[in-house]
Amino acid sequence: MGARLATGVTGAVVVVGAVWLGAPWLTLLALLGGGLAAAEFCRLAPEGAARGPGFLSAVAAVALLLAATVAGRADYWAASGLALAAWALIAGLWFVARYTGGRPGVGFVLLLLGPVYAGFLLGHGLQLRELSGGADNLGRSWLLFTLLAVFACDTGAFAVGRLVGRHRMAPRISPNKTWEGAAGGFAAAVGAGLLAGAVFDLGVAMWQAAAAGAVVGVAAQAGDLAESALKRAAQVKDSGSIMPGHGGILDRMDSILFALPAVYYLAVAGFGL
Repeated sequence: MGARLATGVTGAVVVVGAVWLGAPWLTLLALLGGGLAAAEFCRLAPEGAARGPGFLSAVAAVALLLAATVAGRADYWAASGLALAAWALIAGLWFVARYTGGRPGVGFVLLLLGPVYAGFLLGHGLQLRELSGGADNLGRSWLLFTLLAVFACDTGAFAVGRLVGRHRMAPRISPNKTWEGAAGGFAAAVGAGLLAGAVFDLGVAMWQAAAAGAVVGVAAQAGDLAESALKRAAQVKDSGSIMPGHGGILDRMDSILFALPAVYYLAVAGFGL
C-alpha cells in the first residue's frame, strides 16, 4: 500500500508539473510514457498469437507523438496519417520477414494498433495543451480539467463500487466493476467538471463544463474497460510492472487515453474553441 501511494503521488506531481510547464517537459513525458505504453501493448497478445516487437511499436508511437507536437491543429490529421501509413508498411514488412508461427492476423493487428492506442490517442493531449483563445492559458486549463475529471471518475467509481456496488457491469471483462460504481464515477466526473469550471477559465459556460465532465465520465470508463478486455484476452493481471503498486504504464493511462480525444474534439468542434 505504501509503494502504491508513493508511486501515485509522485506520478501525479510529475504529470501536473509537466502540464503546467508545457513544452518541452510535457512533450518529453508524453514521448516516454507513450513509447513504454506501446511496448506494453504488444505484450498483451493472446496465447497463440504472433507477438510483434515492442521496440518497433514504441518508435511508431513516438513518431505519432512528434507529429502531434510539430503539427498545428489544421495539419494534425495529415501528419498523423502519414506517420500511420509509414508504420503500417513497416509493420507489414516485419511480419512478412520475421513471422515464425502463431496467429499472424491477431499479432499484426496488435502490432499495428499499439502506436495508435498509445501514441495517436495520447497525442490529443499535446494538441489540447496548445489550445488558444480568449481565455489565458486555455490549453493548460483544459488539459488540467481533463486530468481532474478522470481522477474524480476513477476515484468515484472505486469508492461507490466498494461501498454499494451490487450489480456487475461486465463480469467477463472486469468482475469488480459494477453499475453503481459506474454511476458514481460519472457523477464524480460531472462534479469535477463543475469545480474545474469554477476554478479555471475554460472559456465556456458552467453547463458546458458540466457536459464536458459527463463526456469524461463515459470516455474514461470506456477506456478502462477496453484495457481490461485486452488484459483478460492475454490472461494477465497488469500490462507491466514498471510502476510499483500500480502495474504498467497502460494500467495508469487507460482512462486518460480515451478521455483526451473526447475532450479535445468536444472543445474544438462542440464549443468552437
